[in-house]
Amino acid sequence: MAGPVPNARSRRIEESATLAITARAAAMKRRGLDVVSLGAGEPDFPTPGPIAAAGIRAIEQGKTRYTAAAGLPELRTAGADWLRATFGLDHGPAEVMVCAGAKAALHMALDATVEPGDRVLILAPYWVSYPALVTMADGVPVVVPPVPERGFVHDADTIAAAARQHGARGLILNYPNNPSGAVPTRAQLQAIVDAARAHDLWLLSDEIYGSLLYDGAEHVSPATLPGGRERTMVVSGFTKSHTMTGWRTSFLAAPQAVIDACSRIQSQVLGNPCTISQEAMLEACRTPLPAEHAARMQAFGERRAFLLEALAGVPGLALEPPRGAFYALVDARELGRRRGLDDVAMAEQLLERHLLAVVPGSAFAIPGFLRLSYAVSMPELQQAVTRLRDFAEAR
Repeated sequence: MAGPVPNARSRRIEESATLAITARAAAMKRRGLDVVSLGAGEPDFPTPGPIAAAGIRAIEQGKTRYTAAAGLPELRTAGADWLRATFGLDHGPAEVMVCAGAKAALHMALDATVEPGDRVLILAPYWVSYPALVTMADGVPVVVPPVPERGFVHDADTIAAAARQHGARGLILNYPNNPSGAVPTRAQLQAIVDAARAHDLWLLSDEIYGSLLYDGAEHVSPATLPGGRERTMVVSGFTKSHTMTGWRTSFLAAPQAVIDACSRIQSQVLGNPCTISQEAMLEACRTPLPAEHAARMQAFGERRAFLLEALAGVPGLALEPPRGAFYALVDARELGRRRGLDDVAMAEQLLERHLLAVVPGSAFAIPGFLRLSYAVSMPELQQAVTRLRDFAEAR
């Protein structure tokens, strides 16, 4: 009898491009190479002290046992309060659950709502995991091409046309966007919600970067707009804003029937999110840290300003100011044409010849671009720009 063989669906799932590049850069560093990595979206700041201390207390006090599948009841209540106070969402505790990171929340939401063969619209550029997560839920990802000429924000007519053409059932939104940093206006987002309502699309809104904004940009959740709440599932949390990446925590807010279904799935897949991490997350909900957040945003803002100024003088590269998150989606199409390279080859040469790790835009369905994370220290960023300039000016 033959042993286990990966099935067809698993063979369609590729490794996360961002994690793969980050792992490769780390392996090169272990070999003693002076690699600067702008691949991963992980802030270089530590988890804030009060939050980390709450995790330590949880261990010391023996809070290490199972919780309810959907999370600690007091954390679901605190999460609903935090979402209301921070983003204006109007969800009760029964409409909020705790998940093991944004990926897990997205997976639970899709697994609970996608029927086999359902087509789900994904707006490019998109976070690399969206198509894979749709595929794992037995859906069919449909990529709507990017619109860099519109600041990476799709108009409602384009979304409506794609919904009609493909008979789509759902739409994944991500604002502030990874990788572009795009943030739509309230009017633009309302038009998208109206299009979703007209074509009976549910919305899965990934808002994990919702508190990281620049130049007066406003984050608006579609769940707060007329016609949006009843059809929107929101993913949010402290992963990026509080450097809780390794804690693996997030909130999923949605109609109660969806939350109940996701809780059942989570009970079978995970049992419950990490109890220790939930205690830390509870502290994050209850203890606002405005000075900490302001310091982080000042640092991100300085790094963003540095990149915008420094890259303006690099031949063949262009960068539109990101309005949110901490990524620079650099337009390298002119440089690629001049050098006869696509974005994958450029990223490869940058890593091998210049010891600079970036993510090729093709991973986000926007070929010809390169994504740089500026969630790194200023000295690293300065080194990165020097290496990028050396690459661009090489003969």
